[in-house]
Amino acid sequence: MPRTSVEQPWDRVRFTGPVHPVGAQELVGTAQSTTTGTEELPAPGPWAAALVRSAVETLLGARPAAQLARWLSLELYERLARRAGLAVRVQGRPRAARPTTIRRVHVCPVREGVVEATVVLHDGQRVRAAAVRLEAHRGRWRATALEIG
Repeated sequence: MPRTSVEQPWDRVRFTGPVHPVGAQELVGTAQSTTTGTEELPAPGPWAAALVRSAVETLLGARPAAQLARWLSLELYERLARRAGLAVRVQGRPRAARPTTIRRVHVCPVREGVVEATVVLHDGQRVRAAAVRLEAHRGRWRATALEIG
């Protein structure tokens, strides 16, 4: 039987994290104990850019997922580590690391201690867009949702 669709090569960088951020309800319910004022946190734009760059490098096989564990919610970290491991098993480790460059970052505050950022990046082959949700957690930003297209 002839195939009617064209098969696309597997895209190792495309990633979708949790649909509903795991920590959103937890952080709202315990705002006094886990969140801090945004004036104590680093600027979210550069932080989001560095996180997305590191996540792309992890998916490309150039960085171990464990380096991101502290900056991601547990569910997001598990999904990213599983996807990166799958990429290595399916396509192997890349011969040479492709440089990942950030083109643009836009930050949108959602409420006190929560921001969402869009990041446009070039992974060495394609220009991509990423969206990340950052929530204040114990004096630092923690990503609870990430999508890379």
